[in-house]
Amino acid sequence: MAKSLPPLQLTMRIEPGCLGPDGVEHVERFCQFALEPFNRLGGQALQWTLIPRYDKQLPEIEYWLGQHRLSHTQAKRYLEHWSLNLDEEEEHISELLSELIDQFWQR
Repeated sequence: MAKSLPPLQLTMRIEPGCLGPDGVEHVERFCQFALEPFNRLGGQALQWTLIPRYDKQLPEIEYWLGQHRLSHTQAKRYLEHWSLNLDEEEEHISELLSELIDQFWQR
């Protein structure tokens, strides 16, 4: 059943400060660098967009299905159709982000 479902689209805003004091100069390049590894999370069920988080009023993560924004609860229910747990995926996100920041600076 899940194979015919469209992927959940996640927009993640990356805080420039997570890249250090001059992170604002590097955050756009980091978003491009991190996109491919993020798109491996969740297989075909998740599709990522990574952008800088210049406006702290905007949420860190937004969930979309087509043109419809979903709440965390709705996104969680949707991913159950893919046999994925959103909370577990979000734990992987934190771990991956930390690893990618290290890799970014080692390049």
